[in-house]
Amino acid sequence: MKLFQPRTTVVLIILALCVTMVATGCLQRSPQDTPEEGAETREADVIVVGGGGAGLAAATAAAEKGASVILLEKAAFLGGNTILAGGSFNAVNPELQKKEQMNPALMSELKELLEADEAEFGDFAETLSVLKEQIREYIDSGDTSLFDSIELHMIHTYLGGKRTDLEGNEIASDFELTKTLCTNAPRAREWLEAHGVEFSDQIGTVLGALWPRTNSVVGGGKSYIDALSKAAEDLGVEILLETRGKELIVEDGRVVGVKAENAAGETLIFKANKGVVLATGGFGANPEMRAEYNTYWKEMPLDMKTTNSPNITGDGIEMAKAVGANLVGMGFIQLMPSSHPETGSLFSGVWGSAETQLFVNKQGKRFVNEYAERDVLSAAALEQEDALFFIIADQQIVGNRDISDLLERGDVYQADTLEELAEKIGVPPENLVETVEKYNSYVDNQHDPEFGKENFGNRIEVPPFVATPRSPAVHHTMGGVQIDIHARVISTEGQPIPGLYAAGEVTGGIHAGNRLGGNAQADIFVFGKIAGESAAEGK
Repeated sequence: MKLFQPRTTVVLIILALCVTMVATGCLQRSPQDTPEEGAETREADVIVVGGGGAGLAAATAAAEKGASVILLEKAAFLGGNTILAGGSFNAVNPELQKKEQMNPALMSELKELLEADEAEFGDFAETLSVLKEQIREYIDSGDTSLFDSIELHMIHTYLGGKRTDLEGNEIASDFELTKTLCTNAPRAREWLEAHGVEFSDQIGTVLGALWPRTNSVVGGGKSYIDALSKAAEDLGVEILLETRGKELIVEDGRVVGVKAENAAGETLIFKANKGVVLATGGFGANPEMRAEYNTYWKEMPLDMKTTNSPNITGDGIEMAKAVGANLVGMGFIQLMPSSHPETGSLFSGVWGSAETQLFVNKQGKRFVNEYAERDVLSAAALEQEDALFFIIADQQIVGNRDISDLLERGDVYQADTLEELAEKIGVPPENLVETVEKYNSYVDNQHDPEFGKENFGNRIEVPPFVATPRSPAVHHTMGGVQIDIHARVISTEGQPIPGLYAAGEVTGGIHAGNRLGGNAQADIFVFGKIAGESAAEGK
C-alpha cells in the first residue's frame, strides 16, 4: 500500500483527452459527466472510495482476488468512523459462548420466542420456525451453556430493526441481506483474525445488542484499521489521502470511474476497469442532510452532537443518487444514548457490558430497561431532565483501568459511598441508594419487575463507585443506497447498476430502522469483503 499525499504525488502521465461519459438506461446523467480537459487520470481494476473499515476490507478483498486497487480517502488519515468505534463485533461464536452459562432471564426470552406467531414475522417466518426447533432441542438436551444460533441472530436483527416512522411508514430488515450478514459474520471474524486482528477471549453484550454474542477486539476500532491497512500494503493497494470522491463517471450505462478532488482543489480522474466500490459512510456529520431526511424523531436539531467523524457527510449517497441509485430507509437515524453530553464522544466514560449497566436520571432513579435497543434507550433519555443520565458502576466494572485522566477532566465522578457519589453528581442521595438497592435485588432474583431487563451482570456493591454522565447523540444513519447480496448497488428501476458496489453505512436495508449494537462492525467487514470480491470478479 503506497500512501500518497496528492500535493507530493510523483508526476504521472496526463491524458489530455476530453471524454464524454453519458449515462444511459437506468442511470441518470450527471450535469458534469465530462471529465475536465487536462485532468490527471489514473487507472486500476477497482477504485474504492472511502478508507474506513468497509473501504479497507473491500480494497484488501479485491486485491486478494488479484485485482489492482486504488483507494481514495478524503481525510488526511485512514479510519473513518471505524477508528472511533469500540470495535464490538456481533457474531455467533460457539467456542466462547459454550463457556458462558444461560440464566433465567435469557431462558425466559427463548421461551417467549416459542410462543411467537410466525405470521407476524413476514419474510422471517421460516427462520422463526427453524429457531423454535433449535430452542426445543436445546431445552430438551438439558444443556446449561449459553444458547445462540445464526437464526437467533437473524431474528434479533429483524426485531431490533422493525420500526414505524412518524408518517406511518414501516420498515424491516431485508431478509437476504440479514441472512448474508449473520451467516458470514463468524467467517468475517476469522478473516480479520487471519489478517492480525486480535479478539478477546470473552463474549459480552455491547449496548443495544440484545444478546451475549458481542466479540470484543483488543485495541478497539483502530486495531481493524491497523490490520487491514497492513494487509492492503502487503497486497499492493495504492491509497491516496486527502482525495475526495466527487462524482461517478458513467459510460454506456456502466460506472467506469470516479472524478475526485485533491487538497489543492485539483481534479483527478480514476478509471475503473472492473468496478467502483462506495464505502464513504453515512451522513451523521451532515446536520442539514439529517434534518432533511429525518422522519423518525420529532426533532433533529442542527446542533445535536454526533459520535461521527466530521468527514462522514453523505458523499457516497449523493454520488450514487446522481446516477440513479435507489435509496432506502433514509428517514431513520439512530441516536447513541451513552454519548458525552458536551462532545458527543463515545468514550471518556466507565461502564461494562450491557447486562451490568445501571442508568439513573437527575433524580437518582432508573427510567429504562438498560438492555433494550438503542432507539428505545435514546427516546427514554431524551425525556429526562436536560436529556441527561448517569451510568453507575462499581469497582468490579472499573477493574484495573486507570481512570485518573477521566476524573481530572470531570468526565466521570468517583466516591467511596453512594451517598457521596450522589452529592457529587447532584442527585438526591436517598434516591440513588434506594435505586441501587432495588436494582441489586433484581440482580439477585434475575427479574426486573419495573422495566423488564432481560439479562443481568454483577450487583453494584464494591466501592469506590463511579458515575458517568451521558446524553444521546447522532450515531448511525440507517438509510442509504440499496444493495443486493453481492453488494451491487440497485437502481430506482430495481436492477443492479453495472460497475457500482457499496458497503457499510453508505448502504441501507440491512438494519432497517434501528441497528443492533455490534452489528455495524459485522456489516462493514462482511459486506466490505463481498463488495471487493464482487468488484474484482465483475459480478
